[in-house]
Amino acid sequence: MERRASELEPLICKARKYVVLMAGYDPGIHLGSSLSVMEIVAALYGTGRVKFNMANGVHNRNYFVLSKGHAIHAVYALAAAMGYLTLDELRETGSLGSRLQNHPEVDTPFVDVANSGSLGQGISLAVGLALGLKIRGEKGRVYLVVGDGELDEGQSWESFAVAAHYGLTNLITIVDFNGVQLDGHSEEVLRKGDLAGRFKSLGYEVFEVDGHDVGQIISALEKAENAGRPAVIIAKTVRGRGVAEIEDTAKQRLSRDDALRYAGNIC
Repeated sequence: MERRASELEPLICKARKYVVLMAGYDPGIHLGSSLSVMEIVAALYGTGRVKFNMANGVHNRNYFVLSKGHAIHAVYALAAAMGYLTLDELRETGSLGSRLQNHPEVDTPFVDVANSGSLGQGISLAVGLALGLKIRGEKGRVYLVVGDGELDEGQSWESFAVAAHYGLTNLITIVDFNGVQLDGHSEEVLRKGDLAGRFKSLGYEVFEVDGHDVGQIISALEKAENAGRPAVIIAKTVRGRGVAEIEDTAKQRLSRDDALRYAGNIC
């Protein structure tokens, strides 16, 4: 079911609550990263570009690669908000035997490519997937979500260069540009310079949006899909969006009491 931006806002609010709720039961989740990417994930799933219940064996479909795999809790939370997971399952996230682990695995629900971390490996996998689809003549697109921190890695830029070289118009990249990574603010760890300019120099069509405005993201997706060349959307976000204590910081975790308190008051 395809939803308009106005219809997605209540789901985004509910999903943000669920992410913080999960942090109350498992303080090991990457809270800040999951909260910054929420509108991006909602724009993809909420418009039907990618689907929660799509079997891996189906051809001529779209694929979702969350290269910043530690933000998988945003996907779990949105799935629950849209009725594909229960709250009981969310509460068991990360537990022994749960199918919802803190980093995507091969059998993790709603995951096309199992990868995690900030090494840019998901970017390489997404580029390979998009190239394979092009070679086979399949119609599907690959939607790739990356964090700005993983753009420190040379592997990331090698992969983006390959995508540009082969003219992978079926690859849409979204950068969750929240300005913070594991070791601190991204500009202090390693300056990115003119990020839009770097992509443009490789031949990308570049769109810059407010990453917490789902309407802007959807509009940029529509333009990117018709760009006629590889496209990237740079979405400016706030790490930890909605939880004042961790917003725009490298802090990822809250105590159980604080998490449950925030979950009741967020949005």
